[in-house]
Amino acid sequence: MHRVGIYIPGGQVPLVSTVVMTVVLAKIAGVAEIAVATPPRADGSVDASILAALSMCDIREVYKMGGAQAMAAFALGTESLPQVNKILGPGNAYVMEAKRQLFGLVGVDGLPGPSEVMVISDEQTPPSWVAADLLAQAEHGSGKERLYFVCNSEAYLSRVEFAIEEALSSLPNAHKIKKIIEEGSLAVVVDDWDEAAQLANYIAPEHLELLLDEELSNTLAGKVHTAGALLVGRYTPAALGDFIAGPSHTLPTGRAARFLSGLQVSDFMRRSSWVRYDAHSLEQASPIVGVFSRVESLPAHGQSVRIRLEDASV
Repeated sequence: MHRVGIYIPGGQVPLVSTVVMTVVLAKIAGVAEIAVATPPRADGSVDASILAALSMCDIREVYKMGGAQAMAAFALGTESLPQVNKILGPGNAYVMEAKRQLFGLVGVDGLPGPSEVMVISDEQTPPSWVAADLLAQAEHGSGKERLYFVCNSEAYLSRVEFAIEEALSSLPNAHKIKKIIEEGSLAVVVDDWDEAAQLANYIAPEHLELLLDEELSNTLAGKVHTAGALLVGRYTPAALGDFIAGPSHTLPTGRAARFLSGLQVSDFMRRSSWVRYDAHSLEQASPIVGVFSRVESLPAHGQSVRIRLEDASV
C-alpha cells in the first residue's frame, strides 16, 4: 500500500504502545508514506512519549488532530494533508462511526473500539488475579469498556467480587472504574466448560483470557472461534497483549471478531491479479470463454477472444 493514515488516540493517557503496534506493522509491510494523527492536549502540545515513539519508528508526518474530524481529513485530504488510501488504528465511538461512514472512499481496518475482556477461570486461579485483569481493561478510560467473567462456582464468583472491591480501593480512578463495573460488566456461572466456550463464541470478545490449567485451557481454546485474541493459561494476562505480545493490540470489538481479525502486516498490503496468456493458451481457453459469453449474454466477451485467434498475423 502506498499511503496510510494511522490514528493514535490521546484521551487521558498517552498510548505509546499503540504507536509501536500499528506503525511497526506498516513499516514491515513496506508502506511508502505513513501519516499519523494524534489529538493534542489542552495546551496544544502532543505528549513527549508519543513523539519519541514516533521518532524511534522514523515517522516524520504527524498531525495534531483527533476525533471524527481527523478521519475526515485523512479520507478527503486537506490543503496540507494528502488523502490516504486506508485509515487504521483504534479510537472512541465517534472515530469508529466516522471510519464506518468513510469506508468506500478509503479503506479502513476492523473498527476497533472501547476495550473488552472476557475472563474464563476456575477456582484454582487466585481471585485477586482475576480482579486485576478485569480492572486492567476497565481503566482504559473511554467509559464504554465491557467486562465479562465466567466461572463454574457461585462461591468463587463471590470471592472474585470481593477481590474486585478490595483492589478498587487502591486505584486512583476508582470511581470511574466502579461505574464501568456497574454499567458494563457481566458475570456468568456455567454448568460446564462447553457452555463457557459457547458463550465466548457468541459474545466474541476482544480479549479472551483462559485462566485454567494447561490441558483445559488448550482444549477450550480449540473450541473458541470468535475472539480477537486468546490469552491462554494463568500466566497470560491481557496486559501482555496490550503492551508487548503481538502482532498488535488493535483488535476487533463489538462482536466484530465473528468476522474480523486483529491488525496484522497484511492489513497494510494489497494484491493484484497478474494474468498473462500466449496464443496457444488463449486457443485452449476459447471454448470455455465462448460458453460463458453465450450463457451470460455477453457476446463482446467471446468476440474479444475469437478476434485474436482469427487474426494470426499478430
